[in-house]
Amino acid sequence: MVTQTVAGWLLDVSKETGGNDIIILIKLVDGKVISFKQRLKEYIFYILPKSYQAGQDLYQQLTRNNQLIKRVFWDEKYIDLQDKIKTSLIGISIDNNDRQDFKILIQKLGQDSRVKSLYNIDLSDVMQFIYTQLKIPPTSKVEIEYDKDTERLLSIVKIDDSHEIAPPPFSTIYIEVLSETANDSNRSLKLAVRIDEQSVTLAVSDLSDPEFISHISQNDPDIVVFCGDYNLLDSHNDKSFSEILKRKVIIYNRNSIYDIHLLELVEKARFGYLPLKLASRYGMIRLIDSRITYELLQREFVIPARMRAISKHHEQIRTLEDIVDMDKAGMIVSPEIGLHENVAVLDYNDEYANLVLRHDISYETLTNNHDTHRSSTDDQMGLLPEIMNEIVTRRIHFKKQLKERLEPNSLLYNHCEIRLEVLKQILVCLYGTSGSIWNRYSNVRVFEEINKRSRQVLLKTKDIVQNSGFELIYADTDAVFLKRKGATKTDYENIMYELIRETGLDMTLEYHYKFLVLLYIEADEKMEARKHYYGLTFENQLIMRGIDTRRHDSPVFIKEFQRTLLSKLFDCNISEDILSNGYQSALLYITHSIDKIMNGEIQITDLVISKLLRQNIEKYRSLFPHVAAAIRLNISGVIADRGDNIQYVYTDSNHSDPLNRVVPAKLISSENYDKQKYLEMLLDSAEAVLSVFGFNRSLLGFDRKKTYQWWNEIYQQREKDIESAKSEL
Repeated sequence: MVTQTVAGWLLDVSKETGGNDIIILIKLVDGKVISFKQRLKEYIFYILPKSYQAGQDLYQQLTRNNQLIKRVFWDEKYIDLQDKIKTSLIGISIDNNDRQDFKILIQKLGQDSRVKSLYNIDLSDVMQFIYTQLKIPPTSKVEIEYDKDTERLLSIVKIDDSHEIAPPPFSTIYIEVLSETANDSNRSLKLAVRIDEQSVTLAVSDLSDPEFISHISQNDPDIVVFCGDYNLLDSHNDKSFSEILKRKVIIYNRNSIYDIHLLELVEKARFGYLPLKLASRYGMIRLIDSRITYELLQREFVIPARMRAISKHHEQIRTLEDIVDMDKAGMIVSPEIGLHENVAVLDYNDEYANLVLRHDISYETLTNNHDTHRSSTDDQMGLLPEIMNEIVTRRIHFKKQLKERLEPNSLLYNHCEIRLEVLKQILVCLYGTSGSIWNRYSNVRVFEEINKRSRQVLLKTKDIVQNSGFELIYADTDAVFLKRKGATKTDYENIMYELIRETGLDMTLEYHYKFLVLLYIEADEKMEARKHYYGLTFENQLIMRGIDTRRHDSPVFIKEFQRTLLSKLFDCNISEDILSNGYQSALLYITHSIDKIMNGEIQITDLVISKLLRQNIEKYRSLFPHVAAAIRLNISGVIADRGDNIQYVYTDSNHSDPLNRVVPAKLISSENYDKQKYLEMLLDSAEAVLSVFGFNRSLLGFDRKKTYQWWNEIYQQREKDIESAKSEL
């Protein structure tokens, strides 16, 4: 036997088509992809009998079933997250769970009067193999030893690459169906094929077209991402195309080829212990469910069936006083609307996650009375803290790399930002789903306890800040905005260090603003808004939150208009100049931009609006602009359906036929656009950021935008709440 030890990456784990083997794909450091066949040692599920006698009867009966069942045995497992003592269960081992007689067996057991519950029946062969045998998340870096003669995998060990910034060296090709045409004589597909950042368009009869096959074969990708209608692609498939897909990961994605990034999939696959194909399909709740399932199996728990599982700890009957006391979200201190000078923003880093770690808050550690359930002698970290600790540690590392080592706008900088964003999404969702009924392990008390601790931290922060002579002008959950006349950056850093000492939580001076404007809510110029502000830092960086430049669906022209508008407003040295010279400069720029719109000088590609189609077209009851654009795309032969980003331009927003009010970006044939509609959007954008200075469109001779009476009622009530809150401080 000739053995070889090499390093590589776990590209994929899948079930052999038409067989029982598990196929493992390894991408070696030399670029070669090799595959190994493995077998799941045994597929095991568990039965909780209603009584000891019922269990004995059931055990005797099951041992006589030799066709499907390999062995029946008694085992001890935890069945509830808060269990301290294991429960006796009947374990059943079978060859695989794909057979029809397995489904019949599960159905019969579910109806058996002797059976109380079934466990581990949702796990596929692949997931049982990853969770219980492999125990390495797909896409991880690994070291393997194998027999070169027989190509038999002897061992596989994970190599820690959790601090690597660049993605694994998986080559990826993206294939998007742009359109399909068909007539009596033939059918054809128009495809966009992207490799790296290069994209080509191919017109082919089907997926067996020699030009297309040659294009795929020459590039030999590890991952093939199909974007578009799966059924359409499947109908054009044939044996020659299927052949070149061997030893490749196939991913189907309904959105555009530009809406999916390899690093995002890698992070999700590693977090959830999922193959890339499943990681691309699963939402956050299922990703979290997969990771919790893996962790529980390592702790000798059994897993309840998903379709029947609502955690008995999800929500309990309790008094109204308890609900009022505990059922609260994060705390907000209302913003002081207007222009501010010399403002610092102090931000608690991953506050919710760090509160979970600091106080060991988890599904199994909180009882109905909010007491810690775990005994003091139990030194095992809670389930939720253990999962979060890994993510928080990696975020700290990547933040440090981003700040100290990486060149802004470089490829590695971009990769680092993507990793940080995905990890942040996971942390937010771990917190957000902790009390969700869709999370089969949920415990509402966990969600409430995290929020309670967060409110306590913010109240403590407010007291320390104000007692130190700073003015708190706004606070939102984990961030505080403070100012003091004449304060230096060192002063703000000193108060930050004091907060870190007093709260025990890590903190960052996120921004030091030269000027900051806290805005009204968009619908009313008197009502303050959450996370609705913009400002200029002392490093001349323009920061915007909650306005058009931050919206993904805003046209490029509106984004650039608003950004330039704010740059002109802030082109001053002191706040008094902003109120005079800066404001006048901004007004001049507005009139100049209006002239460009009305003279037809804007490139139509800069006016494209993008909206997500959140459901199938036929389910919409109203013809919203993006729905009308999607219908027109389908009429033209370009497939548009749920999950697609629909891009369109207004051409006649007042047309009696909704289908003629917009034109899909892909079907634009002229430079004509609805000038009045885009003028209205520009004025809305200007009012959104300048209303605090008294600007409205009537100053330029346009009719004021209509407002609704019910906003006044909300504002009056809000004024009363603010005055009441101030009197309590």
